[in-house]
Amino acid sequence: MIGSTKERKSLMLKRTSKDHGTIRIGITQGEISGISPEIIAKTLDFFNDDKTIELYVIADKEAELEIKANLKSPLSKHIIFNNPDYSKIPEQIKNCPELSCVYCASMLSVNGELEAIVTAPVDKNKTSKKYPHFSGHTGFLKEILQTEQVLMLMVTPSFKIGIMTEHVPLKEVINYISKERIISSVDLLNSYLKSTKTEPVIGVLALNPHSGDSGLVGREEIDIIVPAIKELNSMGIKAIGPIPGDTAFVSPVKERCDGTLAMYHDQGMIPAKIKGFDSLVNVTLGLPIIRTSPGHGVAYDIKGKGTASPNSMIKAVNQAIDMVLAERISK
Repeated sequence: MIGSTKERKSLMLKRTSKDHGTIRIGITQGEISGISPEIIAKTLDFFNDDKTIELYVIADKEAELEIKANLKSPLSKHIIFNNPDYSKIPEQIKNCPELSCVYCASMLSVNGELEAIVTAPVDKNKTSKKYPHFSGHTGFLKEILQTEQVLMLMVTPSFKIGIMTEHVPLKEVINYISKERIISSVDLLNSYLKSTKTEPVIGVLALNPHSGDSGLVGREEIDIIVPAIKELNSMGIKAIGPIPGDTAFVSPVKERCDGTLAMYHDQGMIPAKIKGFDSLVNVTLGLPIIRTSPGHGVAYDIKGKGTASPNSMIKAVNQAIDMVLAERISK
């Protein structure tokens, strides 16, 4: 992470073009019945004096009022509230304020008005009642941006873990495991990691206990994962594995990998949250836009107590800033 205003300014000055200016990031309102208004307000307070960025909060009037009520200081001119334009939102989305804001922010990013979006937490169950089949931001963004392949990436100070099968029931995970999906997921992760390392090493986790024990407790490693790794190696990607899930995140194994691909949600999320819950950031790879979010949920139980930590949200904004800078520098 780049993180500090001084370092960002230094990198921005290296740009030969003066067309970019400040970094423009959109923050969506999330579920206002949870802690989203509080963590957004605390994040705005944190970045209030940072003139290298412009933060656009995409929120309806109710959410805007609640966020502003949580602020500790008057807002600077580079923090702007935008209400969603419902006339430009598809009918099936506009009855859900949370997703309407995500849709608007995404379109603003596609059009170049924003350079990245940071989505505050939503309640998946509550949102799915307004927008059927909703299972999370990752799938929703993939749908509205018409993207073929995406990867949920969890970033902590210690780990970068791709979650290949996202939010699906454990009994259905096997239906989503394929050689092609592993190859495309590792390829996305490799492209992301190459922004900071020339030849990253990616650990591909096994699906079964003990990597299947040579077929004794499952053949997915033999029939699917190993062939995928071999093809990735032939493509010039340094993929290793299959690595048993119970040893992948302990020394000395973890030191061998710059990133890891988990086969299913909890295989990757448990170590990520144990090692960095308060600093966990969710990044969606494969989209035509940059999207990050804090790695936690709506936390209804602490709503209104003033105790919600903004650390993960602040990290999500900084992660977005870093990705924008990396993209600018690569052009």
